[in-house]
Amino acid sequence: MLLLRNPSISRESTCCFAGHRPDRLPSGWRQDPTALAPLTAALDQSIGQAVKDGSRLFLTGMALGVDMLAARLVLHRRNRGEPVSLGAVLPCPRQESRWNPEDQRRYRSLLEQADWVTLVSSRYTASCMGQRNLWMVQHSSRMIAVFDGGPGGTANAVDHARRQGISLTVLDPFRPPEANETLSRDFFALHQ
Repeated sequence: MLLLRNPSISRESTCCFAGHRPDRLPSGWRQDPTALAPLTAALDQSIGQAVKDGSRLFLTGMALGVDMLAARLVLHRRNRGEPVSLGAVLPCPRQESRWNPEDQRRYRSLLEQADWVTLVSSRYTASCMGQRNLWMVQHSSRMIAVFDGGPGGTANAVDHARRQGISLTVLDPFRPPEANETLSRDFFALHQ
């Protein structure tokens, strides 16, 4: 893990993730791999398409849920020899400090495997999560979002990506993978 203050990023080849915490995903806080399998497959397929389209750097905010799932998928591809790297964009130091011990262990393992890590804020603030999302969108040309349509931080990140005009793939966590392509098209039609 390399801690960088101002990482040099080629926006054109960078993709960021946005998505819900486990409570808004299949199986909730249990994070059951079997229940998450369809979403995991759809997310991995979207990452594969991004790689085919030229994305090489993938940014994750390292929150519980989608962020950490996406990080694992990118690292798996990197370890298989694909030309991808993982940047961890942390909202503040020790964001994991109140998580359960198993989630903290997974988080630290993923951080150790990241190609680099950067901090958006030197301390926790009420706005640091949103600032992290904004930072990732400003440094990306593409976003893959797991979004159920409800309000919250993911909705804000998706809206910011849409306003910035970056390529946006939206996956509904409770729809079968084949339905998500239609969802992405419908999302754009509704938000133009």
